[in-house]
Amino acid sequence: MLRGTIRTRSNAGAERIYFPKLGKGAATSKARHADVVPMDLEHTRVFADMEDYYAPEYIDDLDQAKINWTLRSEYARASAWALGRQTDALIIDALDQTTQDLAADSVTGSDGELTLDVLTAVSESLNDRDVPMDRMRYAVITPETLSELLVIPGATSSDFVREQLLITGNRPAFYMGFNWIVHTGLPAGVKGFFYHTPSVGHGIARDVTSSGDWVPTKVAWLINSWMSMGATIIDEDGVLKLTAS
Repeated sequence: MLRGTIRTRSNAGAERIYFPKLGKGAATSKARHADVVPMDLEHTRVFADMEDYYAPEYIDDLDQAKINWTLRSEYARASAWALGRQTDALIIDALDQTTQDLAADSVTGSDGELTLDVLTAVSESLNDRDVPMDRMRYAVITPETLSELLVIPGATSSDFVREQLLITGNRPAFYMGFNWIVHTGLPAGVKGFFYHTPSVGHGIARDVTSSGDWVPTKVAWLINSWMSMGATIIDEDGVLKLTAS
């Protein structure tokens, strides 16, 4: 769910994947025929350590014999989905390491819930750190926070969003400069993470791979999927954690 919302780099077989981080440059002028002046950008890098994960399950041959359809495709799908959830968990764990946070109850008019004033404060915090408003900002929120979001008139009004949210109960696709995603895997006490795509890195040493093999000693098929991935924050300025208090 979150994989496509952040910066991704692949390096087959790597134990650690690096992400370059560049500082801000300043343009200069020059006289005719004079030499250009380098910006002398600050250039550092951060890394994500790769972690290996597996999602195996056996299908007993006699269980398969008692039904008239194959279970292998169903098990393969469940195995791949397990790794998809683990990928989200890696990204959420990385986001949770941010030092940039905001307590909703510190904003006037909020008792810890998401309000328009709280959302404005979140946006202002990112704006103050020069995070671009380029439709690459994401808001990953809990189902409870979604319920609070749907109470904000602007989030459900057809004047601001195209979806009929009070009919579907869904989240707005884009509102207040954020692409919205509802996720059940956020840490306790966290209402949501707000981040800019290039500010978070997802490294892939081995993408999700699946197989189905017959194991004679088990008299069963082993359905397995595996991957090697990691995640890290690249730029703290582009990530914010919203808590209730």
